[in-house]
Amino acid sequence: MIIDISRAHIRDTSSVQALNTAILKFRRNAAEVEVVGMNQASETIVDKLAIHDKPGAMDSLMAH
Repeated sequence: MIIDISRAHIRDTSSVQALNTAILKFRRNAAEVEVVGMNQASETIVDKLAIHDKPGAMDSLMAH
């Protein structure tokens, strides 16, 4: 699964949470996920706030 966000800009925590949720739901269904097209500003905020690449991320999704 490729998520192309080249036409989007991640601006805040709600945007990061939406990306986290999408990635983790695909992974829960055994899909490999690749995010492409992220601009530098979006990459900075995602690197800082995202959990989808952290240990225990799936547990966080399941808690909701």
